Parts: sequence; C-alpha cells; structure tokens
Amino acid sequence: MVYVPQQLFIGAVCLATVSLFIILLPLKKRNRHPYERIGSILTPAEQHFYKVLDSVLQDSVLIMVKVRIADVIKVKRTRTMKVFWHHFSKISQKHIDFVLIDAVSFKTICLIELDDKSHTRPDRIMRDRFINQIMANSRIPLVRFKVRRRYDRTVLLNALDIFL
Repeated sequence: MVYVPQQLFIGAVCLATVSLFIILLPLKKRNRHPYERIGSILTPAEQHFYKVLDSVLQDSVLIMVKVRIADVIKVKRTRTMKVFWHHFSKISQKHIDFVLIDAVSFKTICLIELDDKSHTRPDRIMRDRFINQIMANSRIPLVRFKVRRRYDRTVLLNALDIFL
C-alpha cells in the first residue's frame, strides 16, 4: 500500500498528539490538587474526651483543640536569630491536644494532653518529656489523661479544679 505525503503527515500529527496526551495527562492529575480535607480535626478518642470535658467545665472556660505550642509559649529574646530559630523550630511543629482558656481574658488556664498507646513509643516519650519540661519552665499547668472508654466526670473535674 502506498501512502501520499498528506496521509503520512496526518498520521504523524495524530501519533504525536496521542503520545503527548498519554504523557501529560498523568502529570496534570498528579500535580493538580495535592491536598484533601480531613474528616475530623479530632480522632474518635479525642472527640469522646472533648464531650466529657465540655460537660464538666463552666461557661467561663473555653476549650481549644490542637493548638500549636508556639501559640501558647514564645521564645525569649536571644542574642542571635540563629539561636531564636533553633528554639522556635522545636515548638513550631508540635501541638497540644486541648487548651483551656478563660472566656473573658483569653488567657491560658491549663493544657491537656490525651495519652494513647502511641505515648509509650520512645520518640513520644522524648517528646512528652520535652513538653513537660518547657511547660513547667513556662509555668503553664499541663495535665495528662490516659485514653479511656469511659471517663469519670468527678475525677476529671478534680484533676482540673485547682486551675479553674
């Protein structure tokens, strides 16, 4: 079979178009939207604890969730920016599970960490020690509760009553 030059040209253009489509389509999909919505900001265990905590607190106390540590404490003035960034980087990517704040002044009352099984891992133990230390040094009360199926409201309130 003999092809005329126009047929060869049209065939080459079609082949090139299909090839580009096959190569570029996956790239376009991959880079289009790299983020997606999270179902809930709190895990089921955290949601359960939040509901119990909310039921025992007065209206004068607000519960903030997943607060970045750098929004609760700050790095003291340092001689150099290098020292500042060294200390800031240690707190800028860490979060506290719950922060109780005064509803009028918005001052921090205390912090609450909900400890699940992951807190027995060596890396989490180191993180928890670091957070305990910086909060003690900053004079911000930190209360830790173990994850439970059920929480005794009286025990919860008694543990927090000293700060409220």
